[in-house]
Amino acid sequence: MSELDFLLNRKKSTPPTPGSIEKKEEVMTEKEEREESRQNEYAEKGKEGREESVQKEEKRVENAGNAEESRVKALREEGREESKGSSSSVEELMSSFLDKDPKIGVWSYPAFMVLQYLYNTKPGFKMSRIAKEALEMGLRQLYPELFKIAEKVYREKAEK
Repeated sequence: MSELDFLLNRKKSTPPTPGSIEKKEEVMTEKEEREESRQNEYAEKGKEGREESVQKEEKRVENAGNAEESRVKALREEGREESKGSSSSVEELMSSFLDKDPKIGVWSYPAFMVLQYLYNTKPGFKMSRIAKEALEMGLRQLYPELFKIAEKVYREKAEK
């Protein structure tokens, strides 16, 4: 038997003494006291921190709104430039997507919160339908020519 095995077996087989049990209890109470004081500190800082984080979030949303407007303008210009390309190549590319599953994922807390609110407050609210309609409306406004081509390609497939 190696020394390590000997030491491990000895520790397992040695019964705890009353002094060691009391020591463990003291250590546990000290840990609990530290944890409680830490939680109190977090609670005090939390109130101040929440106010700061709300202010930061408001600034972020405000900046995001300005950035969103400039992004929309840039996307509209991009869409105009792209639509000048040959529509047959665009149709070919889009038709290759028809075999794929048309599901997409979007990561947006404001949209998520609005949809969740409506889902929880309006009986019969269909989150997926509204998200689809909003996305299609936005794409129709940003890329009108591309959206018309996509609708045409989809209709042609549906007719077949």
